[in-house]
Order: sequence, then C-alpha cells, then structure tokens
Amino acid sequence: MLPLFPVALVVRLVSQPFDRRGDWYRTFVATWVSMYGRLTPLYGFRIEGRERIPARGGYVLVANHESGLDTLAVMMLRTPARILGNLRHLRIPIAGLLFRSLAVIPVKPGDRQSGRAAIEEIEASLRAGTPVVVFPEGDLFPDTMGDFRSGAFVAAKRAGVPLIPLLLEGMGRAWRPGTMVVHGRHELRIAVLDPIDRRTVEASTVSQLADLARDRIVAARARR
Repeated sequence: MLPLFPVALVVRLVSQPFDRRGDWYRTFVATWVSMYGRLTPLYGFRIEGRERIPARGGYVLVANHESGLDTLAVMMLRTPARILGNLRHLRIPIAGLLFRSLAVIPVKPGDRQSGRAAIEEIEASLRAGTPVVVFPEGDLFPDTMGDFRSGAFVAAKRAGVPLIPLLLEGMGRAWRPGTMVVHGRHELRIAVLDPIDRRTVEASTVSQLADLARDRIVAARARR
C-alpha cells in the first residue's frame, strides 16, 4: 500500500477546490484500500448488507473493535465516512500524515475534554452530511465485546441521523493486538446490519440506543 501515500496527498491537493469536506477524497482512498484488501493473499473479506448503507447524507456507523485491521475493514465499504480514531495514530510516521489528510477525528482516551470536542466534531460532520465511523467500545476486544460508550449515540441524537450497526468478525484472529505476525489466510466478515432509523434515534435515550446497537451486533455474531 506504500504507493497510496504520495498519490493520496497529490489527489487531496488537486481535489480540494471542489471537495471542501473531503468526501470524494475519502471515497477515493477507501476504494484504493478496498482494492488492496481484495488482492492481498493474507485475508479473504466477505461483505454482507452493503446495500443498507445510505447513498448520501449523514449517518453513524458503529462497529465492534477486534483489531488494528478494523480500520481497513470499514474502508472496504468505500464510503466517504470520517473515522473517530486515537490521537496517537495521527503521530505515526507517514501513516499519520495520511490519517490527517482523511480528517480522522482525534480523541485522547480517558480525557473528558477531548471526548467532548470529538462529539462536537462528529455532530458537525453529520449535520454537514458527512457520515462518521465510531468504535464505541473505545478499546480492542479480540475475543468478546466490551460495553458501548455513549459519544456516538449522543452525536447521532443531536444531529438527528440514523445509526448503522456494523459487525466485524475474524479481525482479532487474523491480527492479534500486540503482535505483527499473521499465520495463514484468514476469512474476515463485514456485516452491515439493519439501521436504527431517525425516528427510533429521536424517540430513544442515549443508553437505549447504545444497548440496541450492541444487541444487534451480538445477535449477528451468534448467527455465524
């Protein structure tokens, strides 16, 4: 994927005058990454339910978080979504430059002020019509699922946009947290689940929305 870095930066400079929000650019990068994901012999991606993703407008994709492969997995969907990511990822040499060009929304885990700023940034993006991807567990859970934090659901309610639960399965087996070793080929499942529509978002509490999204992902994991 190394050729992506210089090409992406040039494309961003050229596209900026007509793509102020960067939606077209993020779709371009996601398409490139998707091509890599299809061609690499390490992984076999299976995408289910992609037709459930709206063609335009703001929405929040909420996904479980198994591995560092999860970012690659959500980009396989080829959406213009911004991703909520750990602040330290923006400091990685070369990759951090690409993440910043993609307008990754930074958050510092455990920092309340950073969390509030991230929610405001998510809300602003959603109101402008740009979707956002959030991993509401806030950490990696390769073998189980953690509790969902409230930020993504607060922003969705404020902006009045649908929530789309997303199941990522097999990522934790393919690339275990804390290691760079991949043994053999791994089958990876990306399942877009039934959306939680605007009416339900508006009528539910933040806690109810978090539980509903998590329950749908847990149920989908059980139907392997």
